[in-house]
Amino acid sequence: MMAAVDAGVKLLVHLPNKDFTSAEDARKVAASGARVLATIGFGAPVFGVFANDNKPRFRDGKDWPQSIVGGVRLGEEAGYMPVNARTVWDAGVVLGYCTDTTYDPRAGLEHELKSFNLMFSMKDMVQIMGPNTASYIQMGDQLGTLEAGKLADIVLLDGDPLEGYWNWLKTKVTVKAGVVVVDKR
Repeated sequence: MMAAVDAGVKLLVHLPNKDFTSAEDARKVAASGARVLATIGFGAPVFGVFANDNKPRFRDGKDWPQSIVGGVRLGEEAGYMPVNARTVWDAGVVLGYCTDTTYDPRAGLEHELKSFNLMFSMKDMVQIMGPNTASYIQMGDQLGTLEAGKLADIVLLDGDPLEGYWNWLKTKVTVKAGVVVVDKR
């Protein structure tokens, strides 16, 4: 990450997952104006997302931490990305959200929300997933908040999203391009 910042890269994808980002490096990233898009659940165990037996496993279903994907040594990745996300956030880095498209979208979102919930408030998570992600893709003037003149797909939830991430998974109505595409009322 720091080599990219030193080279002048302004849009970074992912956070370090094999060591911790220092507060000093995080301040350097913030001062550079670089923005970071992150999937922070990588290396974090899942419970009840990809299986319902309450045994910790990795996102590919293998036992956690015994079989970290790609043959990485035991424990080498676990926990770094959520902590690094909080470190860069506290330094003022614009942190956005991305996902890994190789997993079931709902299960992947649930795992990411659980991982973000370790380090961020619900209000922070709304900022990360809305305005910050729109800023990262350089469309903050068009997306990311509900305002007159902006493009908006709207999801109505069955619960207060500021009470907990679990309410983000309770979709009642989805409006896409002005058309109701999901209606569970």
